[in-house]
Amino acid sequence: MTVNNFQIDSASISDRGLSEKRPQNEDSFLELTERGCFVVADGVGGAQAGDVASQMAVEILGEAFTNLPKNGDAEELMKVAIERANEAIFQMSHDLASLATMATTIVALHVAGNIATIGHVGDSRLYRLDPKGSFYRETQDHSVVEEEVRAGRMTPTQAANHPSRNIISRALGAEHSVEVDMKTIMIEPNTTFLLCSDGITRHIDDYQLRELLLFKDSPANICRRMKEICYERGAEDNLTAVIAKITEIAVEEPLAVPFEKPVEIEEATVAAARPQSFAAPAAAPDFVEEETPTQPLVMPLTNDFTNPAVDETVAYEVQSSAASDSEIADQSARSSDYHDLESVQETSSGKMSRLLSSIIFLIVGGVLGAGVYYLLAANNRQSPVVQVPQVTQMQSLDIPFSSFEKLRRSVDNDPNAFINEYAKTTLDTESLYLLGRAYLLTGKFPEAKKYLEEAKNKLSQANAVNQRVLANDIALGLSIVDEAAAQNKFQSQIKPSAPTTQYNGNANLSVQ
Repeated sequence: MTVNNFQIDSASISDRGLSEKRPQNEDSFLELTERGCFVVADGVGGAQAGDVASQMAVEILGEAFTNLPKNGDAEELMKVAIERANEAIFQMSHDLASLATMATTIVALHVAGNIATIGHVGDSRLYRLDPKGSFYRETQDHSVVEEEVRAGRMTPTQAANHPSRNIISRALGAEHSVEVDMKTIMIEPNTTFLLCSDGITRHIDDYQLRELLLFKDSPANICRRMKEICYERGAEDNLTAVIAKITEIAVEEPLAVPFEKPVEIEEATVAAARPQSFAAPAAAPDFVEEETPTQPLVMPLTNDFTNPAVDETVAYEVQSSAASDSEIADQSARSSDYHDLESVQETSSGKMSRLLSSIIFLIVGGVLGAGVYYLLAANNRQSPVVQVPQVTQMQSLDIPFSSFEKLRRSVDNDPNAFINEYAKTTLDTESLYLLGRAYLLTGKFPEAKKYLEEAKNKLSQANAVNQRVLANDIALGLSIVDEAAAQNKFQSQIKPSAPTTQYNGNANLSVQ
């Protein structure tokens, strides 16, 4: 099998859902098929710009893998890029009042040949369906209740109904630094990956996700079916899914050339690939980065697809390796429901097959490790240091300008909603002006004058990209509130009407 002789068929879906509590889609995703890079991010923060945080995260990951050199270290690059995204989101949330407390989850996948690299923070998930139909959850939720379950202090049944089940314990932007769960695995042809936000998993359980992926259909049609099922069951959250199916391209063997001496080809060794059950050889380096163990979801291996729209309860067993019981100091609040997974017994033949596979991987790994150690010692050379390309922050967004413009349009659409939201809060220059504009549009001229003058006094504190526009708009507003004739003329021209859409105070940019 040629290692790099793989192709990827991918598709995605992202939707705001049906809940009026979430009028804007704060999920973002990246589908960079030509680079083998896929990302899903679920923004946290609601009116505080969770979608800006998720967009920043996917753009920084996309820029990093677009610049990944040939044979570069994908795992190290992914880890560095996620850490840089965390720093950028944290800094922006402290620099702009309108983006305060924003954060995001992230789950990322990079595929190069038969090597898959996975990075993860939060409760967005990555699943893997292998060619035999075995289904794995490759990530562990960073949520309060699931960490309690892994520590043995709570049962899955208790976790499903716990009042803190919608609280995550780790997210990008919540702190100055973040711990990223990383792993690199070897895959086979006809492996399918699913990356999704909790808007998918709160309505579709793991058993039904497996049945959907087993169904012989295109990734695009499966994504559409997932959205339909979520809508049938209420679609209470933003929902996003990315599916990537890895297949092998058949290559014809070249015809043999008579009388020509065969060329000796050195067999390539991929040091970054680590099967889950493979033990590190004795000659491994001193530093070994800890990985998040895979959770195999043991279910009946069947290709009979049942309509997942039927809301049935299917029991199966979740086996997971022991996880770390580390305490997270600060917990970032967000909406993510934990779905309880129950069990059926695994057959004895399945257990024996897994045991034999583990023994074979262990023997082969030991031989490869010893061989690599011997070659390194014989040649008296050190392993080359892989240079990771510098990851820079995205340059395509002007967040202060976009945030202000979006809020200004929200005020014009429903000024009363803006007044109810911000009238009793401490405001920056832009928000003071917008509150004065809201009062002006509702005909409350004394209040409008008060906030417009406050904004004028604080004009020097406004963001540089907004100062000129603010100065002009404030002057126009004051010219109206100071003259009775101008007020009458203004009111005759501006006829209040019901808003065409529900007010959204989130001054963000969405990614589709």
